[in-house]
Amino acid sequence: METQNQEKLWTGSFIKICLVNFFVFVNFHALLPTFPFFVTYLGGDAVAIGVATALFSTASIVSRPFIGWLVDTKGRRTLLVAGLIGMSLLPMGYFVATGIAFAVLLRTIHGAFHAASSNAASTWVADIVPRSRMGEGLGMYGLSMAVSTAVAPAMGLYVMGRFGFRPLFAIATTAAVLALLIGLSISDRSYKLSAKPLKISQLFEKDSVPASITQFFFMMAYGVIEVYVAIYAQGNQLPSGGIYFIGIAIATVLTRIATGRVIDRQGEGILVYTGNAAIIVGILLLVFMHNTPCYLASALLLGYSFGAIQPSLQTMSMHIVAPDRRGAASSTFFCAFDFGIAIGGFLAGMLVKHFGYNVMFICISFSCVCSLVYYHLFGRNHRSSMNHKMAEGQPTATVGAKQANLPLVITISREYGSGGRAIGELIAHKMGIRLYDADLIKRTAQESGLSEQFVAANEQMLKSDLLYDLYASNSDFQSGDDPAQTALFYAQSKIIRDLARKEPCVIVGRLANFVLEGQANCFNVFIYADKASRIRRITDSYGIKAEDAAHELERTDTARKEHCRHYTGKVWGKYCYYHLEVDSSKLGDGKTADLIIEATKKEKKLH
Repeated sequence: METQNQEKLWTGSFIKICLVNFFVFVNFHALLPTFPFFVTYLGGDAVAIGVATALFSTASIVSRPFIGWLVDTKGRRTLLVAGLIGMSLLPMGYFVATGIAFAVLLRTIHGAFHAASSNAASTWVADIVPRSRMGEGLGMYGLSMAVSTAVAPAMGLYVMGRFGFRPLFAIATTAAVLALLIGLSISDRSYKLSAKPLKISQLFEKDSVPASITQFFFMMAYGVIEVYVAIYAQGNQLPSGGIYFIGIAIATVLTRIATGRVIDRQGEGILVYTGNAAIIVGILLLVFMHNTPCYLASALLLGYSFGAIQPSLQTMSMHIVAPDRRGAASSTFFCAFDFGIAIGGFLAGMLVKHFGYNVMFICISFSCVCSLVYYHLFGRNHRSSMNHKMAEGQPTATVGAKQANLPLVITISREYGSGGRAIGELIAHKMGIRLYDADLIKRTAQESGLSEQFVAANEQMLKSDLLYDLYASNSDFQSGDDPAQTALFYAQSKIIRDLARKEPCVIVGRLANFVLEGQANCFNVFIYADKASRIRRITDSYGIKAEDAAHELERTDTARKEHCRHYTGKVWGKYCYYHLEVDSSKLGDGKTADLIIEATKKEKKLH
C-alpha cells in the first residue's frame, strides 16, 4: 500500500506497460510449450525441437545487444512498436508452414522481434518506476509475465488440442496486436537518449554482467522445464502441462506479492539462494515422484524460484545503471536469459535423444548449482549487488562517525548546458542514492500551495523578464521582493533541509549549497564547461535552435546569478563556496561523475 511519503508506483503509464508485457508474453508462452507439438506434427523429433528452441533464443541473443543500443539512442517506443508489429505478423506465417525448415526459420525470426519488444518494454518500465521502489516495481511488473504464464500455456495447449494449430496462431497474433495498441497509448517519459555511436564495446553493460551470468545458469534449467514438461507429463500419465503451468503461475504471483519489497529492503541474496534451491528440489520431485501431489508441488517450487530470482536479478542488473545505458543493461540481462534457454534447450534435446527425459532433467539441474556458486563467489560482492551495499551499511552514502553519521548530501550547482543534471543522475546511480531535481518542483508546490507550473517557471530565477536586459546593459537594478517567489524560495529551502537530515541524496541547483551552508554532511560541487560544448549540448539535448543558443545560455546564467545574489547575498559560482569546481567539457559526463564521487569519498572519509 502506498503511503503519503512514498513515491507513487501505480501510475497509468506503469499499469499500461505491465499490460504490454502481459500480452507480449501471452504471445511467447502460448507458443513455448505448443511449438514442440507443432514440430512433431510436421515430422520432427526431439533434436528438431531442441534446435527450434535454441534458434529462437539465438536470434534473441544476437539481436539484443543491437536492440539495446537502438533503445538507448532511438527511444523505447520506436523499438517496442517495431517488435510488436513483427510479433503480430510472424504467427500468421505458421499458417502456411508445411515443412520443418520453414517453420524453424519463422520461429528464429520471431525470436528477434520478441527481443525487440521485450527489451524496449523492460527498459521503459525502469524509466517509469520510482528509483526508491525499483525492486518492488520490477517485481510487480514481472507479475504480468507470471500471469501470462498461468493463462497462456494452459490456453495454448487447450486450443491446440481442441481446435488445432491455426486458432492457436491467431490468438498469438491477437495478443501482439493488443500489446501494440496499448503501447502506443503510453505517455512518453522524459529520459535522456544517448548520442553515442554504435561501438561493439558499448553494446553490453558491464555492471549488469554478474546478475546476468547468475540468471543464465538459472534459465538453463527453468527454460528446459517450460519447453519439455508438457510432453514429459503426457508420457508419464501425469496431469496436463496446462495444470503444471497454472501451478507455476500461482506460486510466482504469490511470491512476488509476498516478497515485493524484500529486494529494496534486504537485497537480492536470500531470494537468489532460496530460488535456486527450490528449483533443484522441484526437478527432483518431477523425476522421482510420478504422482499428482509431487507433480503439483514441483510446479509450486518452480513458481517460487522464478518469482524470487527473476525480479531480484533484474533489479540488480539495472539499479545503478545510468538512464542512457538502461537499454544496454536490459539487453545484457535478457541476452543471458535467452542464452540460458538456448543452451539448455539444445543440451536437453541431445540428452533426451540419447538418455531419456529423467537423465536430462537431473543433468540440467546442475546448472542451478552453478548459479548458486557463481553468485556466492562473485555476484554478492559486486558493486551492483544490493545485498553487498546493505551488508556494508550503505558505504557510499554515509558520512563517518566524527560527523555524527549524517546522511551524505552532494549539491550540484552548474552553468546552463554544462550537463550538471545528467552528471548528478550518474552520481546518484553509481552511489545508489536518490537524485532530487524535478521532484523538488512537486514537493515545493505541495509545501507552498503554489501551482507546479509557477514553481517550475520561477524557482531558480527572479520574476522580472527584464532582468537579463538590465544586467547586460550594466544598469543598476534593485529587485523588490515578490511575495509568491519569496514563499516559493523558503518552502523549497525547508524541503531541502528536511531531505538533508533524512536520507543520502544528490540535489541539483536550488541554491542547495547555500541553504545547507555549514552542514558537515554536504559536499558542494560547481560544474562548468566551455561555451562551445554548452551550446552544443543545449541544441542537441534541450531542443533550442542553434541561433538562439548563445543568448539563452547567457540569459539563464545571468538569471541564476541574480537569483543567488537576491536571496543569499553571495556570488553564484565563486570558488570559495564549493568543495570542488570541475570542467565537464574536458572530462565528459562519466569521468566527471567518477571524479566527484572520488573527491567526495576523500573529503568526507566515507566508510
